[in-house]
Amino acid sequence: MVVTRIDSDYTVHIPDALREDFQVGQEVAVSIDAQGRLIITPVEQIRARLQETFGMWSEEPKAPLDGIEYMDSMRQGQRLSEARSQLDETD
Repeated sequence: MVVTRIDSDYTVHIPDALREDFQVGQEVAVSIDAQGRLIITPVEQIRARLQETFGMWSEEPKAPLDGIEYMDSMRQGQRLSEARSQLDETD
């Protein structure tokens, strides 16, 4: 663990041991996790991860490109399943 301070203008000093992972002017995403830790992630790392998974479901024949159509088809399937189970219960 490396300890640093937040300055009066809310800047954070990146210790020398971690500077190789960042560049001056680099865009970073800042968040705080459930334990209260400050998480600083370079935006290009986030974009790279998104790019890796982009389109992974594109070959799925049941997944239309339009999100509204997709949810409508999911709801329709649920309604059909419920109707069938109700018919089975009355037999």
